[in-house]
Amino acid sequence: MPTTRLDIHHYSDAANAHAHAHQAQLVFGLHGTLELEFKDDGGQVQAGRVAIIAPNDRHAFFSRDQGNCLVLDIAPDAPLPGLEGQRDSQLRLLDHTSLQPLNPAQTQLISSLAGLISSQPWLADNSAALLLNSLLGQPTAERRLPLARLNTFIETQMARPLGVEDLARVCGLSASRFNYWCQRELGCSPLAYLRQRRLQRARQLLAHGCLPISEIAARCGYSSQSAFTQAFSRRWQLSPSALRKGGD
Repeated sequence: MPTTRLDIHHYSDAANAHAHAHQAQLVFGLHGTLELEFKDDGGQVQAGRVAIIAPNDRHAFFSRDQGNCLVLDIAPDAPLPGLEGQRDSQLRLLDHTSLQPLNPAQTQLISSLAGLISSQPWLADNSAALLLNSLLGQPTAERRLPLARLNTFIETQMARPLGVEDLARVCGLSASRFNYWCQRELGCSPLAYLRQRRLQRARQLLAHGCLPISEIAARCGYSSQSAFTQAFSRRWQLSPSALRKGGD
């Protein structure tokens, strides 16, 4: 039977990929940035954000700045002591993979628990229940960005030049407010998020199709194959041709 575990993970710039059978994983940012890629999405985990990874969902990850995260491994259908009455809420929380912002109280709790289990690791079990209850008992930070609408726009228009104003208009925000909410909810600037989406799409096309690399570059909004190769290699730590040769 899967066991619940709460500890601090330290990440390197070496890319890895795996899935967790029978267990969900909650990854809370502490220090630095963890890059994550899921089947159809991805993003960054930093302080104030959590990645919820459903059982058996394959994900790739690495950190350029040796980031640290507080990680909770838990079976979705096994409530922790004291949380038996919230089993249905726990199942709903852990049944799909997503990246979410945290509210200030949750962020402070995570920082405190990380310090606690670093010095007193035997308190991890009690801390796990407290941490999970913070997500079940109160909402995460309210989203101001219409993320589904924004992502659809980027996916359908990424071949053409896009600026902050184009993205802000889709969200019904001024450029300055859009930049503010991107930083707060996505952990990066609007153009950095656009670049992430383009390179995630490029990776999918390389891994699961046979289009020429030059065509993929154009479809993903890059004016030249060399610019695309440079950006792709920086993001994924390998070239487009190397990924294609190696598969997923």
